[in-house]
Amino acid sequence: MMDNSIQIPLDLPDVRVLEVSKTEEGFWLIQVESTLSGTSCRKCGRELTAFHGFDQPIRLPHLPVFEQPVFVELRPKRYQCPDCKGKPTTTQRLSWHELRSPNTKPYEKWLLRFLVNSTVVDIANKLGITESTVTGVLDRWVKTKVNWEQFPRIEILGIDEIALKRGHRDYVVLITTPLKEQGVEVLAVLPDRKKETVAKFLVSIPIKLRKTIERVCTDMYLGFVNAAREQLPFAHIIIDRFHVARAYRHCADRVRRVELKLLKQNLSKKDYAQIKGAMWAFRKSPEQLNDDEWELLQSLFAYSPKMKEAYILREELTEIFERKYNPKGAKCAIRAWCKRVRSCQISQFTSFLNTIETWLEPIANYFLERLTSSFVEGFNNRVKVLKRRCYGIFDADRLFQRLTLDLHGYERFSLT
Repeated sequence: MMDNSIQIPLDLPDVRVLEVSKTEEGFWLIQVESTLSGTSCRKCGRELTAFHGFDQPIRLPHLPVFEQPVFVELRPKRYQCPDCKGKPTTTQRLSWHELRSPNTKPYEKWLLRFLVNSTVVDIANKLGITESTVTGVLDRWVKTKVNWEQFPRIEILGIDEIALKRGHRDYVVLITTPLKEQGVEVLAVLPDRKKETVAKFLVSIPIKLRKTIERVCTDMYLGFVNAAREQLPFAHIIIDRFHVARAYRHCADRVRRVELKLLKQNLSKKDYAQIKGAMWAFRKSPEQLNDDEWELLQSLFAYSPKMKEAYILREELTEIFERKYNPKGAKCAIRAWCKRVRSCQISQFTSFLNTIETWLEPIANYFLERLTSSFVEGFNNRVKVLKRRCYGIFDADRLFQRLTLDLHGYERFSLT
């Protein structure tokens, strides 16, 4: 008769299997005992050899077999210290189990890999466990603060904000650094965007690492910039070109909206209908336009010379950022562009001219190495996906844990 049974190694060190059985509930129960003798005193650290007895049996979830739940049952050994006052006893530790943890370590690593790019609720439902069990595992293995020892140096910091709740102003601040082999490392999730909060974090960076920071990429929020200037005085502050582009493109778009409103009032319905679809063409660069869009845009400009001026100004500044200037040359080019804008007297650009006057130095620093904070923006997109997937995460520490797990979970919690 063919034997249809198989043997699967338990793969837990320092134990012997006493018995394997299947319970009435349908899960496998593996009873084991420790093969180690002795332990270290929990008070004085001395090696103990005086066996004192056993603790009550503990039953720990372990890796499932063919989707069948598996539990390991162990009676932990206790040893007594002859030197400490009161002769206290200490429970023997085994490498595959953390004292006061309700699971084996392999089980918890397996659970965390399941949790990568998933949700606490989903994993709890799939495994038939409570949500608090899942978050307990997360808290034991994933810290809420960065481990600075893993970084020999940090050359670039990204500082950006994201709203945890849609339509609300309760921002958290993401501080990140790009990795040489691609990807991003999250350094902190700060609970608010106050200058003092950001400065406190920057001060918490070990002084040796702080001295290696050469560039800080951020937006035009004064709290971030001032915190970086005060705590990282030797680092170049770089206002990302995409934040700048968003600002001046918004000015050009305001011109478009005002002018189209006037054209709607002054043109016949037939003439206005012919240019109504020009909005999408107006937002494109000349290189992106097909022949029909180009003709449509020329028709629009024939009705609105002001819109043509705004379009040309927008594309001229974009071209400046594409050229290989050094910071000094970039400042000259940007100042010349500002002069042309003033001569055009397009009021929608006034706020942006003030922005340039305030931020010209850090804007020009982009041309040092043409460094952008695209790594920050890409990471923000990951955060947005995580928020949607988890129906909103409103705690900065929990957000840091989940981002760290999604970035490194497969690597850090592999069973091999």
